[in-house]
Amino acid sequence: MIKAILTREYRLHCTLGTLEFEGLKIETLERPWLNNKANKSCIPEGTYQCNWMESSGSGKYTRVWHVQDVADRTAILFHAGNLVTDSLGCILVGLSHGYLSGKEAVLSSRNALDKMREHIGENTFTLVVQ
Repeated sequence: MIKAILTREYRLHCTLGTLEFEGLKIETLERPWLNNKANKSCIPEGTYQCNWMESSGSGKYTRVWHVQDVADRTAILFHAGNLVTDSLGCILVGLSHGYLSGKEAVLSSRNALDKMREHIGENTFTLVVQ
């Protein structure tokens, strides 16, 4: 099984991270840690299975991964986006960290998601968040 390690750096207004698969490294942006509050917080540290989804329930996100069995949470996805406001608790991916409109961001997000798709395909992977 494919394994990914997400190493986080907690900040006041966001959580920055580096996601590493064997042969691929990308950056992440999540909401700050707010005790796992739905739509406001990043997910807790732990180990999760991430399943491929052709389309999210709303249809807004296509060809993404769904993080399974997050305590007290639903619909946690890996998807494109640049700012914390682009997420309701999901994990945004980018090729680098930077700033947009003075706010911490991930940049080249769609490119990073494409790199994940190329690297992983439509496979399930294990995510270790630390």
